[in-house]
Amino acid sequence: MLGGERALEVARRVVAASSAAETEVTIESEVESFVRFADVGPTQCADRERVSLAVRVREREPGGGYREARATTGSLAERDWRAALERAAALARHAPVDDEAQPLGGPVSVAARTPDAATLAHPFEEKARWVREALAACRGAALVPAGLLQTSGVSRALASSTGRSVHDTAARAFASLTAFDASGSGGSGIGERVAGAVGDLDPERVVARAVEKARRSAGPRELPAGEYTVVLEPLAVSSLLLFAAYQGFGAREVEEQSSFLCGRIGERVFAPDLTVLDDAANRVYPGLAFDGEGTPRSRVVLIDAGVPRGPVTDPRYAKKLGLACTGHASPQPSPRGPDVANLFVEPGAASAADLVAGIERGLLVTQLHYTNMIEPRELTLTGMTRNGTFWIEGGEVRHAVRNLRFTDSLVRALGAVSGIGRELEAAGALFHGEVVTPALRVEGFRFTSTTDF
Repeated sequence: MLGGERALEVARRVVAASSAAETEVTIESEVESFVRFADVGPTQCADRERVSLAVRVREREPGGGYREARATTGSLAERDWRAALERAAALARHAPVDDEAQPLGGPVSVAARTPDAATLAHPFEEKARWVREALAACRGAALVPAGLLQTSGVSRALASSTGRSVHDTAARAFASLTAFDASGSGGSGIGERVAGAVGDLDPERVVARAVEKARRSAGPRELPAGEYTVVLEPLAVSSLLLFAAYQGFGAREVEEQSSFLCGRIGERVFAPDLTVLDDAANRVYPGLAFDGEGTPRSRVVLIDAGVPRGPVTDPRYAKKLGLACTGHASPQPSPRGPDVANLFVEPGAASAADLVAGIERGLLVTQLHYTNMIEPRELTLTGMTRNGTFWIEGGEVRHAVRNLRFTDSLVRALGAVSGIGRELEAAGALFHGEVVTPALRVEGFRFTSTTDF
């Protein structure tokens, strides 16, 4: 993976070669090692490296505003970055004038970090050991496995003609196992974990969770659609909250009046125990320290004890809305507005057993899948339960039930949170991103149809 000194050296050379009024160069270097596996053993493995150099040039118009463009290359060779610089300059000459664009920011300070060395150097032999353990556990339980083990790292550097020069790195370790009942009884379970260091991954726990959920999921019973109290485990919570990240917590959606925050900022809308942040420096799974324009990411309280406080901003939308810039810009120029990138839900005091114990009749939901948005202002979402859905009765988990389709407003659901777990996990969904969250108990979660599996 490209070191910060080398990346910034190249970025500054590109900036120095530019004749544009303003120039910004971003260099991102990634390394990845992974193994996919099934019942036959490893089915795909690779060690991959990638580098990307993006150059953004801007020309100021006499009457105000900028013409700007961005070009990229997958090489750091001088001939290639010079070609990218020429493409960006040519495109900028023909770009429309952007009257709302703000000048590039000046120097800032970002604390240097060192990614976890063990994660970056994690060998195939160790991944193979994990695969063997997963296969043995599934064979012993008559289950069919499908899984992924992955370690990766990213280095990002940004330099500009206005004196900005920042660099940061991050590592990521990921383990996932989905186990299916080989007899065709309908049972399946998933275990998954994301961590910033491979030493925190605990793949044995991932395997044990998937196997146990698959065992308990065998022979699911039919349950009618309706409203149920649910315990949503972190994988299920992330599938919902990531839609708030994509469509709601950003200043562009607020300015366009398409955000669920509109008309609710400063009012108690959600459960009083619910606090949600965007925090790149969070203690569980920290993210890169600066945004797509090199601005340090601020810790932003999005929901404060049930009261919406957002949104996150970049220079453009901070100026438009009269707010401070929080450091959440996408790489520019882009039609996207600012986005949250490091959602963090503050934990509560309840154990997993406590969340279940408070339910007379309800459901434990491991994962929500194929989730999609129907309407943005109420964040009405629909999707399916998957890989472990269980009936709760009398405060105890009783048996598996067939999967259900839900259709509900996330605004309503977050207002109906009646319990918050104390154990935090970084959890993701099929699409990009993760949320650091505990399990949540939600009253009256709306299931609208049933399945036969």
